[in-house]
Amino acid sequence: MTLESSNTTVGILYDIENAPFEMLNYTLGKARRFQPCRTIVISDWEEHPEQKRWEKLLRRPGFTFRQISRTFLGKNSLDSALYDSAKLLYEEGVRRYFIITTDSDFVRIAQMLNSKEKSYIIGVGTKQASETLRNAYDEFIVYPAEEKETVRKKHARKGAEAGEKAEVALEQTETKKTEPKKDAKSKKAKANKAEKNEKEKAVKAEKQEKAAKAAKAAKETKNAKEVKEAKEAKPAKQVKAAKPAKNAKPGKAVKAESAEKAEQANHQEAATAPVPSPAVQHEHKSKAAALPEGAFAVRLPKTLRKQLEARMQEEEVTMDELITYLLMRGLS
Repeated sequence: MTLESSNTTVGILYDIENAPFEMLNYTLGKARRFQPCRTIVISDWEEHPEQKRWEKLLRRPGFTFRQISRTFLGKNSLDSALYDSAKLLYEEGVRRYFIITTDSDFVRIAQMLNSKEKSYIIGVGTKQASETLRNAYDEFIVYPAEEKETVRKKHARKGAEAGEKAEVALEQTETKKTEPKKDAKSKKAKANKAEKNEKEKAVKAEKQEKAAKAAKAAKETKNAKEVKEAKEAKPAKQVKAAKPAKNAKPGKAVKAESAEKAEQANHQEAATAPVPSPAVQHEHKSKAAALPEGAFAVRLPKTLRKQLEARMQEEEVTMDELITYLLMRGLS
């Protein structure tokens, strides 16, 4: 069974909720080839009253447009209404159909149209239609249709591909020619760069060596200067230290020096003192003879005696000890 018969009725079931107007218009163009057969288009035209193009479509000659009635509102209400309308057409003896949808729920409509007597069904939908929906039809037309290449377009495409291949081949040939030159330039540039780096390293090393030598020389000069300054400062310190030692006199040394000076003064006084008379000298000798063995008497001038008494108090010794010390020092 096909749609070639011109004395039969063709039913078009349009899923207005899931198929755009352009898909319906495309399907009507496909169905026109089978006229002057009667074509009945069924859908819920009142679903989108704002679509003014329905009015122009409904006046198209050669087609009968029927408004379906929904028995309830909500999901699948249109599917149910189209199912009821398709069932009425099937009971009226219509066996050729176009079903415009991509919804797999319309599989049950196709099954119903083949329940008692076989119908010829052509499905129109997008490429997203499931295999289950496609297999439920005798034919399936994909919308939008893929345009076939004309001979001129085909030749133009092939020419463009050939041109692109020729350009690619030419570019590859030029690349191969320029590659050796680039490699040579690249090698030369690398060699120059390496040579430059070596020179820079040598200059840097030379600078570092010079800097190290200069630092070493400066350090040696500094050390020599410090040694020289130390040597020069040492005698000065010694001289400076010697001066206080020379000027500084301990208490006992000062006292000894003063005693020595006093003794010298006494000697001078004794030398200049008047010589005693013979009677006095005789008296002194008598007193000395009366002294025990090993003892002696010393006649001191008054000035010397006073000095010795002062010295005796300073040294905290007896007169005999002081005179003995002075005598022993004179003998040494």
